Amino acid sequence: MAFASQYLNKQKGWVQHIEPIPSNNLKFIVVIPVFCEPDLSGALESLWKCNRIHSDIEIILVVNASEDSSAQIQQINRQTIKATETWIGSHADPSLVFYLLHNNRLPLKDAGAGLARKIGMDEALCRFNLINNPNGYIVSFDADCRCDSNYFTAMEQSLQKKNIKGFDLYFEHPVTGSEYSPETYLGIVDYELHLRYVNQFLRFAGFPFAHHTVGSCFGVRADVYAAQGGMNKRKAGEDFYFLHKIIPLGNFTDITTTRIIPSPRESSRVPFGTGVAISKYLSNNRELTTYHPNSFLALKHFFEKVPFLFKAREEEIFLATEALPDPLKLFLHANQVLQSVSEINHNCRTVDSFIIRFYRWFDAFRIVKFLNYAGKNCYPDMPVSEAVAYFLTKCRHEEGLAQITSPGLLNIMRRVERAGR
Repeated sequence: MAFASQYLNKQKGWVQHIEPIPSNNLKFIVVIPVFCEPDLSGALESLWKCNRIHSDIEIILVVNASEDSSAQIQQINRQTIKATETWIGSHADPSLVFYLLHNNRLPLKDAGAGLARKIGMDEALCRFNLINNPNGYIVSFDADCRCDSNYFTAMEQSLQKKNIKGFDLYFEHPVTGSEYSPETYLGIVDYELHLRYVNQFLRFAGFPFAHHTVGSCFGVRADVYAAQGGMNKRKAGEDFYFLHKIIPLGNFTDITTTRIIPSPRESSRVPFGTGVAISKYLSNNRELTTYHPNSFLALKHFFEKVPFLFKAREEEIFLATEALPDPLKLFLHANQVLQSVSEINHNCRTVDSFIIRFYRWFDAFRIVKFLNYAGKNCYPDMPVSEAVAYFLTKCRHEEGLAQITSPGLLNIMRRVERAGR
């Protein structure tokens, strides 16, 4: 039995879609969900123009819609399928092979980004399973994205290190141009600033699992994908929930030597994310807000105490949390911090194992809940540019930011993240 057979056999209703046996030299499979996408060829051309690597690559496209989707969506998908079949027929390269899957009748209960991504990723896992290659990588991309020409070579070079279980890829939204309105470009500047601000402030606070979780910008090793139960079926946020099962396993890396270019377009396809944020920006006085710096500083104060909670008695844990700012103190007690930390201590023999278990309890999900709680009860959200300027000035000691606009702040944050700092 190959490495992923047990996982695949457990997937209800799963069937193999792609018949040709893959190359034994297969290293990467890129999965792209496609829903009501009028310009898929742009993403395909971007991938086609990438520099080739020493291994083989497959691209799996999953054109999808729910069983109750409108006639217009069904028609757009049919046109996409026809155009893509023509495109694939005219682009032949045994080292970069494209496959097209499509289902316009997905169950209403589950239809969405998560299920479409899961269909493609499970198929990718099957491909690696056919050649019994647990060390291949399943990579996530989106139908409205573009990438730099060194997309594959950067991944190949970065993943030469042993035992890399997963990775995220550096991204930059387009912030100028004529394809979208000037207001859209202003909105995406603020939204990307928000993403980078949250990621960098969490790193500054000491959270060990701070990474971006953008659906078009990550990859996971095939055996890890199977061991962690595969992609979920969430209609939105599937990337966040999936990656925060992978990141705490360790050996997760940032690849910053290439670039994904996600679309800045507005959308109402999912409840949250880039498209929704831009829609809110355009309809809500053209201002985006983000979490208050005090919320992150409270977390930093708490995270600095974590090693000292090892083998602490309940009264010592209580005293440590009592010294925290009120919103975090109240949040922790509401989340049973005394019982939880005591239980973690009971199951750990070393401080290192304690810290790992602690952050699996106080994980990214709990952090987001705290940030939202603090925003509602004590530290109101503030304009993105103000929050970023505060972070860069007070936490990174950048100077001369008083007159810098949001695009200038974004350039600084991009530099910081691309340098891996």
